[in-house]
Amino acid sequence: MIRCLFRSPDFPVVCDAGSVLVGASSLQDFSAQVATLDLPPDGNLPVVDASAEGWVFNTQHGVLSPLTIKKKWTKKEVIAMFNASSAAAALEGRYSERSLSAKRFDRILTELVELIRSANKTGGR
Repeated sequence: MIRCLFRSPDFPVVCDAGSVLVGASSLQDFSAQVATLDLPPDGNLPVVDASAEGWVFNTQHGVLSPLTIKKKWTKKEVIAMFNASSAAAALEGRYSERSLSAKRFDRILTELVELIRSANKTGGR
């Protein structure tokens, strides 16, 4: 089970696990998805939550922590991370960077989590 240091992130979250993205709607969901991955034993993986706050997942201790260098993520950065991922390649599509000012960050992240989960189910992972 994954633990949180100090407090929990605002779900959903997206974690860049290197070769795959993890999109989770709860801590239990995140734990279950991470358990299926072959992660480096001493890695620090970037995570972004629904409030655009940066987090880090320490694989050695199984801890989600808000103590990271990258504290704020922009809509473009999260979309670029998704579009460069294997999830976008598996879906043969990209998330549109148009009309970002009309969409809230949490809505974009929720849509990306749904796309990531869809791609991971179809064999992107």
